[in-house]
Amino acid sequence: MDENNKSQRASEAWEMVMSNITDDLWTEIFLRLPFESLLRFKSVSKTWLSIISSHRFALSHLAIAPKDDQILIVHHETGYPEDGEDGHFSLYHLDPCRILENLNFPYSQGEYPFELDNSQLIGSECGIVCVSVCVSDWKAAKNKYDLYLWNPATKQSKLIPPYARPDNTMSRAALGFGFDHIDLDFKVVRFISSTLSAEVYSSNMNNWRKIEQNLSDIYGYISFYICFHGFLFALQDYRGTKGMVAFDLNKEVFICDNNLPVGSFEYVEYSKIAQYKDTIAFIVSDSITDNNKINLWILDNIACLRGGVEASWTKVLSFDVGAPYDVVEGPFNDIQFLLEDVDCINRLLYNSNNKLTTEFPGFPKIAPCELFKYTKSLFSLTGFKRIKWAAPSLRLQENL
Repeated sequence: MDENNKSQRASEAWEMVMSNITDDLWTEIFLRLPFESLLRFKSVSKTWLSIISSHRFALSHLAIAPKDDQILIVHHETGYPEDGEDGHFSLYHLDPCRILENLNFPYSQGEYPFELDNSQLIGSECGIVCVSVCVSDWKAAKNKYDLYLWNPATKQSKLIPPYARPDNTMSRAALGFGFDHIDLDFKVVRFISSTLSAEVYSSNMNNWRKIEQNLSDIYGYISFYICFHGFLFALQDYRGTKGMVAFDLNKEVFICDNNLPVGSFEYVEYSKIAQYKDTIAFIVSDSITDNNKINLWILDNIACLRGGVEASWTKVLSFDVGAPYDVVEGPFNDIQFLLEDVDCINRLLYNSNNKLTTEFPGFPKIAPCELFKYTKSLFSLTGFKRIKWAAPSLRLQENL
């Protein structure tokens, strides 16, 4: 038998073996493979592409893949481009405090006819990142801001449609980003304080919908902080008085009647909603009147968001960091807090376990409140396009 016949018979035998493997079995095999291998396998066949590209597979793979809980996606401040301060994004590792990868931007080079110098990191969920880009100086722009959904790991993104409601430059709007685990849908929420109105964007539907709900219980301004168990959490602030607001990403309704911990947290210098272990935390800090203290309460039962149960809180942390600060980020790994001064020049990492502080490098300059936990994922959204950027400059490479 000549070599050609041997090769043909071997190929036919392999195809027969492959055809007898069910999609369910392929799924089980793929779930055990690393992210990089799966990206390559998407081009092997239409069947493999369909399996690996599904939202359910991406979520299952994300759940069992190894994670590093010290990796953050961060937004660099705009300053001196020759020093790498051009407003780009990167992956950052808290230990040993260094940049892992320069991510450039969520759009291709040359996408805009001018230099963009004002972006904002809105959120990061399941490996998908939401970024707002100011385009107010561009006459062709339909809104003051463009919004992108972006998978930095696959280097793909999409520009989502303009808001359904007018983008009035005089209106103060809050943006939040989260993942609906029930419908496997990435959503962006926009709340306009001046009109007490809101709308939600669905990546599955690729459109904005008005929230048909009376929002008169939301007073003052709100700021979204975190997505947790299908809810977006925000703080509302009216003349120093604060309250907690939650948005149910699946039912698309705001929940406004959840109280915060009883205590002297009104008019404090800084407060936020964060995740602490497997629940929601309310963090209050004041470096001037409260001796550099950070106080942290946890929500006892998230069932209060379903109605019928009053929110209750337990204070679990109260510590003096021993240094003045203006902004608190974290906790990261449920242990580390990042402390920043008002100019974000001096930064410290505080470990709540061993009560030690370590210096956080002043370079690169990271925009305050724009750093989120990040895990790479296989999620791909309809309309995603490949991002094309030239290699970073030599000066920037030296700083990475």
